[in-house]
Amino acid sequence: MTHTILFAFPDEMSEADRAEFFREGTAMALDSGLVESYEHRPGIPLSTEVAPVFVPSAMARIRYADVESLREYLRHPPVAEFVRRWRRRFPYQAVSVNTED
Repeated sequence: MTHTILFAFPDEMSEADRAEFFREGTAMALDSGLVESYEHRPGIPLSTEVAPVFVPSAMARIRYADVESLREYLRHPPVAEFVRRWRRRFPYQAVSVNTED
């Protein structure tokens, strides 16, 4: 099971802040014992004449053994605290999709 998250970070979130966000997020995910792998990449902006609804700055791809592991991770209290803390600092937006491998 793969959970892919697209993040739209505000302009005032520096590269150092983003690196810290993903450093903390990776450690939290892997330390949970529920995640098989965690990877993230910055987005590559391209100019276009089509006005997108959502412009992601980065993505994270998190892999789980099964859907129940994903559900359990999303209920994991440190995940909610991480999101609250970072959204207070930088009110980012995120969308996600779950897929079977």
